[in-house]
Formats: sequence, C-alpha cells, structure tokens
Amino acid sequence: MTDHLFVPVLPEGLRGPTSHRFLSPHYDDIALSCGGTAALLAEAGPAPEVAIVFGAEPDPASPLSAFAQGMHAGWGLSAGEVIAARRQEETAAAGLLGTSLTFLPFADAIYRDRFYTDASSLFGHPAAAEATLPAGVVVAMGLDTPPDPRVRVYAPLGVGHHVDHRHAAAAGLALARSGWSVWFYEDLPYAIVAGSLETRLAAIGTPLRPIARVAVAATWSAKLAAINAYRSQLESVFGMVGSGSAPGQIAALMRAYATRVGAGTIAERFWVVDDGA
Repeated sequence: MTDHLFVPVLPEGLRGPTSHRFLSPHYDDIALSCGGTAALLAEAGPAPEVAIVFGAEPDPASPLSAFAQGMHAGWGLSAGEVIAARRQEETAAAGLLGTSLTFLPFADAIYRDRFYTDASSLFGHPAAAEATLPAGVVVAMGLDTPPDPRVRVYAPLGVGHHVDHRHAAAAGLALARSGWSVWFYEDLPYAIVAGSLETRLAAIGTPLRPIARVAVAATWSAKLAAINAYRSQLESVFGMVGSGSAPGQIAALMRAYATRVGAGTIAERFWVVDDGA
C-alpha cells in the first residue's frame, strides 16, 4: 500500500464537521475499530454519535435457531438477557469514550428469518431478500436527505465479511455516492488477519483510498478500557483471530496493529471513496 497522510491529534479533517456519526454494526465495533478517534472527537465536543445498527430485540414470535442459541451460550447469556446485557456493556463503553448512543430498529443477523444459521452463512453473502436493508439503514439514520456538509459519517469497510458489517458498509457507500462525507474504518479485530483488508478492498468493487491515519496515543487507554467493557464478547471476538482475551493479550494485539498502521505511532486508519480527485 502507498504511504498515507498522517494526521495529528484533532487535525483539520476531524475539526471541520460539527457532527460526527458512527455506524456500528454491533455493540462493540466502534470501541474495537476506531474508539481512539471517537474519544478524541468527544474531548473536543460535542459528543459523537454511535448508532448501533443491528442491536434490536429479536422477534419473540420467531424461535431461535440452534446457531443463535449456541452464540448465546458462548456469551454466557440467556436469550432473555442478551440485548439488555449488551446494551449495558455499550453504555459503559460509551461512558469511557464520551460518545452518545442511538439504537436502530434492526436485529442481529443471527435472529433474521433464519437466513444465517451457521458461520459460513454469517460470514458469506447477504441474503438476496435483504437487498434493500442498506437503504433502510440510511433512512433510519435520517440521512435520506441532501448531504449536510456539517456532518461526517463513519462506516465499516466490512473487513471479515460478516453480513451485518457488509450491510453497514453498503449503507456507507450509498451515502458517499450521494455526496455525504463518509470515512470508512477498518473492522477490528478482523483486519488483524493477514490479507483480510486487501481481500475486502478488492471485493468491494468501488475504489477506495486511505485518507488519514489519526494518532490516538492520547486516548489509547480509554479505547482499551472501552473494549474490555464488553465482557460477554471478548473470548469469542478475539478467539476469531487466534488471540486470548486477557486484558494484556488484547492490549498487545491491538497495539501491534495500531503501531503498524501508524508506521510506528499508535493510529487508526480511515478510507474514502476514490473519486479521482
């Protein structure tokens, strides 16, 4: 990859917009992927918004698949506890980062009409029946309007290919094509896996270019504390990339990636649609 623009704490690019809105596929994604940047923005004020896209209660009339039940067991939560417990974790993380929270009316993929009943489907192509879901996310965010230059949206690249991340990425791409300012973040810890970022960039089909590496050493401890607030998720999340979930193991893994991205400085990297400018 080519060298990227390295930006200092509170660079002009971050200070320009007055409203910063983060699309978070699940309850932990902003802390993991760009919590340092969110915390920097919070220090400058006003609080950036984190919109949890796929965090709504599942339909109580639809029985849970064996896959969903297994996920709950891995988290150590019963079906009746999951959403409340995860929202408590998110609230704790938001308090550490200084973000505000919005919850969109979409359920996690493991609860949606049995489209995703195993790992291969969950990390595969979104179901054809969900083709309009990204547009629904845009509407739910209230962004189906002419672009507002005061607003920046932060969306996942979809690294790792989780269907919910891909839907959120598609919503971000639609917004960017409509003229909104959209910065795409690297989904962690998926992006830690060698080659995963390059594979996803090639699969997106829309050229993107790195826009900034935001130095986050000043808010690194807040980011790590926020990550560790998601107690129900740590073992499964970091197990996916072959890591243990003890605080020291998480800190070392995340720091190694951030330092590599920052060419020796702890940083978070962002991308934009390459319009040739």
